[in-house]
Amino acid sequence: MDPRHLVQLATILEKGSITQASRHLHLTQPTLTHNMQTLEMQAGGTLFERSRFGVRSTPLGEMLAREGRAIARRLQDASEVGARHRGGLNRQLRLGSGPIVGAALLPGLVQVLQRQFPDMALRVQSDRPHLLVEQLIDGRQDLVIAPSWLDKPPPGIERCLMVKDDLGVYCGAAHPLAARGRLDPGDADGMPWISLGTASPFDQAVGEMLRVAGVESPRNDIAVLGEAFVLLRILSAGGHLSVLPHYPMRLLQAQFPVTELKLSVPSQPRPIYLWCRAPLLEDPRFLAIRDAILAYAASL
Repeated sequence: MDPRHLVQLATILEKGSITQASRHLHLTQPTLTHNMQTLEMQAGGTLFERSRFGVRSTPLGEMLAREGRAIARRLQDASEVGARHRGGLNRQLRLGSGPIVGAALLPGLVQVLQRQFPDMALRVQSDRPHLLVEQLIDGRQDLVIAPSWLDKPPPGIERCLMVKDDLGVYCGAAHPLAARGRLDPGDADGMPWISLGTASPFDQAVGEMLRVAGVESPRNDIAVLGEAFVLLRILSAGGHLSVLPHYPMRLLQAQFPVTELKLSVPSQPRPIYLWCRAPLLEDPRFLAIRDAILAYAASL
């Protein structure tokens, strides 16, 4: 199989049509169609189905598209290596963080790392924790700051505790429940909620905490993907409730007028970890960077 064809398949499924993919890839539609026919013949099956709404992947097509996405990521990594070399940035740290903890920690942490390691270039990314850990496993991140939904880290990945944290329920200062400062059973009936992401691996734990607190069916009106400041601005307006971690919210409350609502049940634990690939722990410089991050988080 031609690796380029796999990348093209992944683009078709991402864009939803051959027309949009051909524009993105700067290929003619007949060329792209011919390449997909070749790939289908080599794979021995149909890769996607066409309809008036676009294309829909078959199971075989999705498996091959996953390989195409991996190839595209590797090509992007190679491009970054070249860009770093041309710019004289041969030392780069790729640091990922969950949205809320990133909003609280990263601005100050970046300054600390630049002072302590002035010859190091930083590439910072904020995204959903489970996606960042997947990128870490794939070698696309060096360090990730995020909570854990796993009993133990995946093979080849190490993590160390940064902060013992738990969850709370928050609302804007203008919310009807803000003045009372607590959430009793039945209080939130019919009230809208806002969350970070959809289909999160943390959903079950959050749902259980709310159920025990007397919130049987929270109405999640808005889901914000990987963007903490948008969520916090909407939450501050006073129309929604949200479950958020205590540690970063304590650091962010000076910027956003939000109120924590006390619960009648214990908070759900949500410790924050620093994740890394195990081989990097053999590098003394990397260990110094890791220790600087841990020390900064502890100082707050």
